[in-house]
Amino acid sequence: MRPRFAREDLALRFDDMIATVLAQPEPNGSALAAKWRQLVDLLAQPGRDSEAADDAVAWLAAHRSEVPVALRRDAGASLAGRRVTPAIAAFFADDVPPVAGAALASVRLSPGDWRALVPRLGPTARGILRHRRDLPAEAVEALGAFGTTDFTLSGSVSAPAASPAAERSETQIRELVQRIENFRRQRDSSAPPPPIAPGVPVEAFQWETGPDGTILWVEGAPRGPLIGESIASIAERGQFGVDGQAAGAFEKRAPFRDARFSVPGTGAASGDWRISGVPFFDPGQGSFLGYRGSARRPRVDEVAPPGPARAPQGTGLFGTDLPPDSLRQLIHELRTPLNAIIGFAEMIDGQYMGPAAAPYRTRAAEIIEQARGLLSAVDDLDTAARMETSRLQFTESATDAVALLCRLHDAYERVAAQRGSRIAVEIARDLPQAQVELSAAERMFARMLAATIGLAGEGETIGASMTLEQEGGKKMLCLSIDRPRAIDGLDEGALLDPGYSPDGDWPGAPSLGLGFALRLVRNLAEAVGGALRIGGARFFLYLPPLEPAELSSGQGA
Repeated sequence: MRPRFAREDLALRFDDMIATVLAQPEPNGSALAAKWRQLVDLLAQPGRDSEAADDAVAWLAAHRSEVPVALRRDAGASLAGRRVTPAIAAFFADDVPPVAGAALASVRLSPGDWRALVPRLGPTARGILRHRRDLPAEAVEALGAFGTTDFTLSGSVSAPAASPAAERSETQIRELVQRIENFRRQRDSSAPPPPIAPGVPVEAFQWETGPDGTILWVEGAPRGPLIGESIASIAERGQFGVDGQAAGAFEKRAPFRDARFSVPGTGAASGDWRISGVPFFDPGQGSFLGYRGSARRPRVDEVAPPGPARAPQGTGLFGTDLPPDSLRQLIHELRTPLNAIIGFAEMIDGQYMGPAAAPYRTRAAEIIEQARGLLSAVDDLDTAARMETSRLQFTESATDAVALLCRLHDAYERVAAQRGSRIAVEIARDLPQAQVELSAAERMFARMLAATIGLAGEGETIGASMTLEQEGGKKMLCLSIDRPRAIDGLDEGALLDPGYSPDGDWPGAPSLGLGFALRLVRNLAEAVGGALRIGGARFFLYLPPLEPAELSSGQGA
């Protein structure tokens, strides 16, 4: 049994990262500001309570005055909608009002943390929180306990004598109130927008969310089924809501386009949608306010055919309109700049052209990882295009599938540990080798593991097994992997949708979506004489074993 990362290992790794950042020198103001922001980003991650975190908060407080207010305000605004620790929330609450307002406007804590934090805040910070309408009852109750003190003015107040200036001010206030009342009467007397007629299909609508990602405003569709839906997290148990594209963009405060959105019910707004949105911010403080966007019904080419039916010949790659030959030309044009980017970033990371500062090397390492992920996606597209044009040929060579699975297991187990999940593999004894080219077997195994482990939730264990099973009237090697809870309830047609990806925002995830990855594995398996079956609880990848004659000659059986 191989060792697995435990939560204690992750905590130690976090403490090491804090210690590494704290040890960085600050030769100038820019370096100090970068170090300050790095520590805030680390501490903003959920569940980061430790001695190292306390040291980091103490350093941030000691150097707060040396960091520009604008940078501190942007750092506070980056916490919007995120669940943080009470320590980092209290730290920003103790800053000047523009910074405290940016952080406290939509930061999230557990009810117990709110109850403990509110008494530690000053009147200004509590006043900011009183403007929020999304606080739990515990926070509202704690704020209510400070009402008599927060709204009391210190010192004696004497009534000033009446003056012409005061009378003019009173007259202006009366005029303003009258104008507001006239506007309300005019608005109430105007005809409301015509309601949407029952039974009339809705093909598009506009929407807007609050800072927490909840839809608060809709135009062009019935509001009932849409108000209250969220773009901040993927649909629970694969049912209704948004996919990982929208949820991942929300986490990064980034624009997104044509994300999947499923609305429950049978009304005019129910069913599948494709939504696009952009974040918007307070022009004065820069704080995140939510998303605005539009929704449309999916096109025919964006919907998977029912069941395991294959796309008709001539419709292009996996049912799209792009001809495979054109795609292969595009792939060729993408590979060259990607390889150049990787090479140049490796020169910076390895300091081959001279010393480079730590932040530059860190960024270069990130670029290498992202570019290699894109290159892997390009290779997947190339493989798919070559299969569609019958230009991909595999040799029937022997591959040790057990050794391959063990090697990939070690790599993907680290990915699972980073997400707080696990992968448990069981391998039957005395399994034969697979009669599959190594490159094809590795691509299928890697895509299967990436497509499942990456969707595992915190605390979830993904089981996998390698056995010899009956398929199509003969014995075949079978790699079976649990379906993650995130895609429970989805049938084969939905999972094989080329654009489907419930959550693509994690290291090593299928860059082209879960649906594309599964279709690629299925087509590769069929090309080598195997098959991919999608069960209610597991995926089953069947590969041909070596023939008995080859087994006896190759293994001495």
